[in-house]
Amino acid sequence: MKEYIDHELIQSHKIEKRWYQVNIYEEVKDRNSLVVLPTGLGKTIIAVLVLAYKLCSGGKVLFLAPTKPLCEQHASSIRKVTTLSDGDVAVVTGETFTQKKRKEIYKTVKVVVATPQTIQNDIDKYLSLDKYGLIIFDEVHRTVGNYAYVKILEKYRSISGSQVLGLTASPGSDFEKLKESVVNLGIKHIEVRNEWDKDVRPYLSSRYLQWQLIDMPDGVKQVMLKIDMILQENLDGLCRYTSQAKNLTSGKLSKKALVEIQKRMRGNLGRRGGSLYHGLTLVSSTIKLSHLKDMLTSQGVEVAKRYVSKLESDNSRAAKRIKKHKLYKDIKEGIENLKGVQPKLDMAMEIVKRHLKDKKDGRIMVFAEYRDTIDMLVPEVNSIEGAKAVKFIGQARTAKEKGMSQKEQKQILDEFRNGVYNVLVSTSIGEEGIDIPATSLVLFYEPVPSAIRHIQRKGRTARDGLPGEVRILIMKDSRDEGYYWSSVRKEKKMYKYVYSLKNRLEGKKVRRRKIERQSKISEFFEPFVTS
Repeated sequence: MKEYIDHELIQSHKIEKRWYQVNIYEEVKDRNSLVVLPTGLGKTIIAVLVLAYKLCSGGKVLFLAPTKPLCEQHASSIRKVTTLSDGDVAVVTGETFTQKKRKEIYKTVKVVVATPQTIQNDIDKYLSLDKYGLIIFDEVHRTVGNYAYVKILEKYRSISGSQVLGLTASPGSDFEKLKESVVNLGIKHIEVRNEWDKDVRPYLSSRYLQWQLIDMPDGVKQVMLKIDMILQENLDGLCRYTSQAKNLTSGKLSKKALVEIQKRMRGNLGRRGGSLYHGLTLVSSTIKLSHLKDMLTSQGVEVAKRYVSKLESDNSRAAKRIKKHKLYKDIKEGIENLKGVQPKLDMAMEIVKRHLKDKKDGRIMVFAEYRDTIDMLVPEVNSIEGAKAVKFIGQARTAKEKGMSQKEQKQILDEFRNGVYNVLVSTSIGEEGIDIPATSLVLFYEPVPSAIRHIQRKGRTARDGLPGEVRILIMKDSRDEGYYWSSVRKEKKMYKYVYSLKNRLEGKKVRRRKIERQSKISEFFEPFVTS
């Protein structure tokens, strides 16, 4: 029989008493704390419990989140489970209210849910932080550099009696940035949970994780080798301009390194003048070629064809340099002649088809990195019997691009929730900060090299008591393999760093426990392999 939270500010029979949430609440309610909890395990519930506790002490609460949709989602959750009136909770963003109206809200409302940029702008003008006994920072891994969270904390931490609660599903695998977040927040205690913790397991839905290795077709390999030849020529040429290029090869090419070279060259133009223009053209053409290679080997032939079409109409020096190369014609014709060669797409279609056959009411989320891939996938998935697919993308990034407004995004999610669509084909916009209904399958069309994004993607399934499945497609000999293992290594590293900081804060020497914990982490990361 279920037990429920009993509190004067919590509606009866609204919040199930989950002991890991209660345990975390008891540890964080009176001190500056960081809660690390994967997507789907109820970070917001813990925040609401602490929020209710602080309101009973007479203070106000400020709940910060990076985006307007996420703010509205948190405010809705607070209203649904607490006894607070609608007038006690307000969402404040730069778009929502006039400055005069925001000033009135700060004076009268008990819980303000807001974007950090708005609060940063309003501090000392319309808002006095000393009225708030607690500030909750969602997606707290952003608390680094010049982000608005940092500016707000600089003001808030000097106030007597101030308290912060940080929430994140994935604090990242960069130890220095993690430490910077902890220092900026003034964290005194860290609570971390995951699927392997004893107090979490009784409440978990089962999640089946499997990655699928796909053989690269011979025709694709032949075209890839020709692209590699040009890439290596470019890299050899770049060695005349930068020593960084000496560490790069066509087989293991880092786009990040190329962009860094490009940035450095642009910065040196004033000193070295015209001699660097050729180098900049060279690095730009290398970036474009590298992208074409990734499109072909990771995204598929049809997406590569779209990129070749863009190259054909591209009049930049870099594109012209590529098109003048003696191998370009062979590459272009080779891609055009690869008809019906799409093993990754075929595998994706088979997985979706099988899932919808086994689960008539299934909900599927397909993640893909590029909008061209999304445009290719949606009509293909819609050809499957029973599939009702729709694309889900962010706002337009350029004047030529067509994106989705926040209103359109909300409409798509509502229709997905209500069954108008059962397959959501999404870019990274679906990874963080949006209330997406529980899915029965999450399909990665390609892996991502980020621990944060990997965790957020797979956290979109096995929620609300329902089992879930995660499938990751990996093309052999492509960037997919490196990206997958990079995300696994970074996720292991992330938890290692979090536990390390937790132990430092508590002044504990827990050598034996740490070894046992790391053993459990290693077991957790062993994937189900299929070839």
